[in-house]
Amino acid sequence: MTVGEKIKYYRNIRGISQEMLGNLSGINPATIKKYEYGIRNPKPDQLLKITNALGISINLFMDFDIETVSDVLSLLFKLDEQVDMNFDAEKDENGEFIPSTVKLSFQNAAINQKLCTYLKAKQIKENLENSKEKLSSEDDYTETINEIEQNIEDIKNHLVDDNMVVKKGTDGITVKLFPQ
Repeated sequence: MTVGEKIKYYRNIRGISQEMLGNLSGINPATIKKYEYGIRNPKPDQLLKITNALGISINLFMDFDIETVSDVLSLLFKLDEQVDMNFDAEKDENGEFIPSTVKLSFQNAAINQKLCTYLKAKQIKENLENSKEKLSSEDDYTETINEIEQNIEDIKNHLVDDNMVVKKGTDGITVKLFPQ
């Protein structure tokens, strides 16, 4: 999704108009419309106003290119520093961790539940891919896979729409509340 599509998506989830988002963010509604249609892209300060008005994290608008071991590990180490996260692995007979058994989880039940929801959606897609021959045609298969991939994207967007604070030392604080 483009930045404009994401603004529109979360605005629609909130059930507010472009005018209301403009009022909440202090940005002209005509500018909001231009952002949503991709005519203009918001500057970082404008995007921050919009995300605050929508009660979502600005991180939802950041694209991360995760390509290297360093990229992955730096994100995991940052998570481990700031969030109550657990790394675990089985040990062999010498007491050494077995790399292929590494698992991670979070002490926050909401995160774990959301991850399970995502895993279930991925499993449905995998099951379909494994039963490709059961569909009547290649077109049916492609159409069904595309629908599932869109559903997974929708699920991911709904799952990340949560502002419960999970930083170490906090306990279920929500800092951004959308005005009702």
